[in-house]
Order: sequence, then structure tokens, then C-alpha cells
Amino acid sequence: MRPDAPEPGVPPAAGAPQRRPHVAICVPTYQRPLGLERLLRALGAQEFAGEAPCVSVVVVDNDPGGSAREVCEQATNWIDYPLRYVIEKRRGIPRVRNAGLEIAMGFADFVAFTDDDMEPTPRWIAELMRAQTRFQAEVVAGPCVPRFLESPPAWLVAGGFHERPRHRSGTPVAYAATGNALIRCRTLQAMERLFDESLGLQGGEDTEFFRRVSRAGHRMVWADEALVYECIPASRTSLRWLMRRRYRSSNARAGVELRRLEDRTRARALIDGIRCLARGGVRLALALATGRGPVERAHALILLAGGAGWLSGAIGFRYQAYRSVDGR
Repeated sequence: MRPDAPEPGVPPAAGAPQRRPHVAICVPTYQRPLGLERLLRALGAQEFAGEAPCVSVVVVDNDPGGSAREVCEQATNWIDYPLRYVIEKRRGIPRVRNAGLEIAMGFADFVAFTDDDMEPTPRWIAELMRAQTRFQAEVVAGPCVPRFLESPPAWLVAGGFHERPRHRSGTPVAYAATGNALIRCRTLQAMERLFDESLGLQGGEDTEFFRRVSRAGHRMVWADEALVYECIPASRTSLRWLMRRRYRSSNARAGVELRRLEDRTRARALIDGIRCLARGGVRLALALATGRGPVERAHALILLAGGAGWLSGAIGFRYQAYRSVDGR
């Protein structure tokens, strides 16, 4: 028990000072030292109006060679709160996330998730916590807005291919992305399991996890002011990469759906795949016939890639999306 915590079952004495909540920021990383440094500098610049929560950072390195160690050691020069660095030698994002949670759940009240290709704005944690208090939510999700590290092609920006949906603060949501989310530790403790480690390098572990959180009845809301930037390297600005991402996400979603073990799930995944292929094919044919520009052609090809991902996932193929890393 923490020394400042009340005895279980005994309310704090009247007039006693309230203990500050403790937020552990869990960061998985793999061979992205520049991105990790950018992230840690942003975490060191967090701002709070009034009394700040207690904050700690847990960095879990999935590189057995410890390529993130030097960055984390240097980060003590600009981060005032405790930073713990550990290595998880077993490859796989779910294993890395669980290793961070195992540490954080030992002392924290809340866990904030972000990634080594993100750059939180100065009031990120403050806005997540404000939304949690205001809406009494177990999970708070926030926006990830693209920030291009190099000038992107005009068609990419015009098509909004890196944009993600946003909502008004307080809007109930059924899903949160681990690039920007806050979850209460007691909710984690109530879960039968954390991130599904059998998903390994294929991705989709956050979709599967937060779907279970939502189905368990835990309140999940949106905090639009809790902004982080997703740092987009040049390697993610090609049509080939966008098609691969859609294939990967559809393949992973199909795999997650099949884990529900419902008789209609495989048929539904197949139908979704056929529907995407049909829509993409029609859209591409119209774009070619009418001479529409690269944005419309790109949308069509990405739809086709998504259809292929659904179909391959429905028949049991698992695409190992995270065997390699892009960006530094």
C-alpha cells in the first residue's frame, strides 16, 4: 500500500488533504531513437494549471540490444519526474504494452498510453485528466493529428489520408487508440486479461483490448483538447504505404472479429471484403474513365487493399505488419 493511501474501507478524515492521483505514461519503443527523444522532450514539457498529478514515465524497449537506453538516460536532463527504462526481449507490441502495465499497475491510479512516433501537446495529460474527472470516465481517448516531418505530396494532403475522426469532448466512444488514451488502473485490474499477446506482430491488439473494455460496460469518452501529433516520416507518404496500412488494419480487424467465435463472423468478414473490393473496383473504373485525379484513384486502390485484407483475414492469414519499423 502506498504510504499516503487510506486504509482499505476507511474514508479519509474530514478536512484531510486529498492525495494527488498518480499517472504512469507507458511508452513502447523499437529502434526509433529520434522519435523517442522527441516524445520524451514533449513529456518533459507538460503543463498543469493548479495542482499537478504525480507523473511517472515507463519506457519499454522491444530491442534486445537496448537501443533506447541512451535516449532514456539523457532524458533525465529534461524530465523532472521518475523515468523507468526496461527491455522486453520477446518481440511483439502486446508483450511490450503488458510489460509496461505490469510495472505501472504496481503504483499508479491511471495509465496514459502513447507511442514513440507521437508528440503530445503541453497540456495533454492535464486535458486527459480533466475529461476523466468531468465525465467520470474509466477510459479517455484523444485525437492524433498528423504532423509531416517532410513536405508531403499534394494529393496526400488533399485526400486527408492521414486524418482520423474527431469528436466533441464528452462524446461516448467504443474504441480508443493506444497513441492517445488514459485508463483507470482499477479498470485494468478488473479485466480478465490485458493485451492479447498471441496477436504478436500483426497489430490490432488495441482494437481487441478496448473492445473488451467497452463490452465490460466501462465508460469511455472523447477529450478533443487532449491533442497529440502523429509524426509522419517520408516513408509513410507513398500510395504503397497507405495501401499496405489499409490491408494491415483490415486483416487485423478480421482476425480480431474471428476471435469472438461467432458463427456468422467469418461470413461477415468475407462479405466485408467482397464489398470493399466491389466498391474499390467501381470507384477505380470511374476514376480511370472520367480522368479523375490521383486522390480519387488513391481512394479506390486503398479500398481494394482493404478488401484484400478482410478476405485474407477471414481465411486465417495473419499479416505480420510489425516485423519491420519505418521512421527513426
